[in-house]
Amino acid sequence: DANDSGTMHVDNSSENGEDVVMKDKLLPKMKQVSKCSYCENNSGESLKTVPCLECGSRCHIDCINCTAKFKHKILLGDDFFHFKCHKCTDGNERFRRYHLSWVDVVHITLFNLTHNPAARPSGADPSNQFGGEHGPQEYGDSRVYFHYKADVARFIDQHWAYFWTKARGETWINSASSALSTNSTENVPEDGRFESGKAKYNKNGMWALTDDLRFPSSYDSLQQQKTRTIMYTFAEDGSLIELRTQATNGRRKRRTDATPKTAGSRAKKPRAGAHSGNDYASPGAGSKRGARARRAWSIGMWPDIDNPQGPAHMSREETHAAAQYVIESDRLTVWNDKGYRMAKASHGVETGAWYFEAQILPGVRPEANLRIGWSQISGELQAPCGYDVFSYSMRASPCTRFHAAIGSHYGVEFGPGDTIGVLMYLPELDNDERQDLADRKWRPGERYRQFTYSRP
Repeated sequence: DANDSGTMHVDNSSENGEDVVMKDKLLPKMKQVSKCSYCENNSGESLKTVPCLECGSRCHIDCINCTAKFKHKILLGDDFFHFKCHKCTDGNERFRRYHLSWVDVVHITLFNLTHNPAARPSGADPSNQFGGEHGPQEYGDSRVYFHYKADVARFIDQHWAYFWTKARGETWINSASSALSTNSTENVPEDGRFESGKAKYNKNGMWALTDDLRFPSSYDSLQQQKTRTIMYTFAEDGSLIELRTQATNGRRKRRTDATPKTAGSRAKKPRAGAHSGNDYASPGAGSKRGARARRAWSIGMWPDIDNPQGPAHMSREETHAAAQYVIESDRLTVWNDKGYRMAKASHGVETGAWYFEAQILPGVRPEANLRIGWSQISGELQAPCGYDVFSYSMRASPCTRFHAAIGSHYGVEFGPGDTIGVLMYLPELDNDERQDLADRKWRPGERYRQFTYSRP
């Protein structure tokens, strides 16, 4: 029973019957049961299972009715699906794909390279894009190692349409490599996913799973579970169909999701952090007979996110910290040796006086420097604090304060052994300002993406 879009008849709809991108509601903590609700057999040893969000039964992919025509395509260890079994839905199963991050994709890839020899890339690489040493290799710790480019990146390239519908970016292999190093046991000693062959055996580019029996989803924190986005439904052959963005009730003030375009012309996408210093167009620009026309002011921003529960700490979320940063297990110590980047704390503030202190530790390089300050969620992560209009900072040496990449002499130099106090005062908001701030917040159920913020 197929509908007009060629999808199978599965419950993939919202309450009003429309397919939408939405955030999965975090259900009460359900103990998973290693018993398939379809065949009633034990599923604990299977590498192709998915838990029902209602009853907790971990079901065999092969037993689920709505996956019958593409069950062979689903990869081992991949249970990133919004699934409700036939018993919990009166036979109208629910099966949709969550959005996958780079660490999810890399972990699924290594899981399949490790457990399924038939899935390992073979044959010549006609583009010579993935050359180099390759796996499987064993070095003495009972783990199976694979090369990040020759094995991992090549596998991802061959299965790209399985993971996403987006196009490959120019630096996608670097993104995969960064996911490996950021989530390694070197950077996350307590619960790192990946073991580096370089660190243990001086084998460049070789990586293995720390625990090859743990499903990738088992590393998700409670916060990550809360923010998992349902992104795709499935066509009959198992190909992904991207869901449209969920509509909001009413129009938001001063916020649009796309850059406006003028008929017959191509609008230039504004760069984040850049805006015109002139509120008006010059005579004749975009108007007839030299009339003085008002120029719209806008800037690219990201939605604010509500604070998580618990004490403040340095966040590892990709919305808060550049991938190059190492955030140690205490969640208070941060460093990187890849040049100026930014890492933010887990909690934001709106009004009042706020103060924090930071102890400066010895640098990992002799020429190390740092900036410390405050940033909004929209502050560019691949740049230093104070780089754009969303952040303010002070540099250690020479002592300089920065905002929007403009520096001026301030204070005295500081370095290892010093403790720096940072104070900020934010005035009370009036009703319009409070409403404006509320309009800029991310709402569960929406896709997290950049929007255009216009003049208040």
